[in-house]
Amino acid sequence: MTEIAGETTLHCPKCQAAMRTLKTDDAIVNRCEKCFGIWLDKGERLKVLKNKSAIAGLDMAATADDVEPAATTGPITCPRCGVEMKTIKDPAQRHIELEVCPECEGNFFDAGELTDLSEFTLSERIKSLLGR
Repeated sequence: MTEIAGETTLHCPKCQAAMRTLKTDDAIVNRCEKCFGIWLDKGERLKVLKNKSAIAGLDMAATADDVEPAATTGPITCPRCGVEMKTIKDPAQRHIELEVCPECEGNFFDAGELTDLSEFTLSERIKSLLGR
């Protein structure tokens, strides 16, 4: 994974800090410099989830001791188009909530959520099948 210099800087929808633009083998993503949240543009989610090594390099919550969850009050807006984002639960892993832009279909993951989403355990599979 490499940082892309000179790219337009997005601001984190949760804490408003600058986000770094990073390139994996398959996608270009943005990671917040403060809360380590991750922004994925439309179509990047599936590409990143297929690459476990990319997730390990992107999701700093798995390795950082000083990750502060971003405290938000009220709705958050998309860093790309400024539209109010919707909070949804992952259908298979109901404990994971992520923000989705209804306009550009980008996704925002809090620190640790991308790693959690990629680790679909046996007990989570059973709960998913049972509709819990």
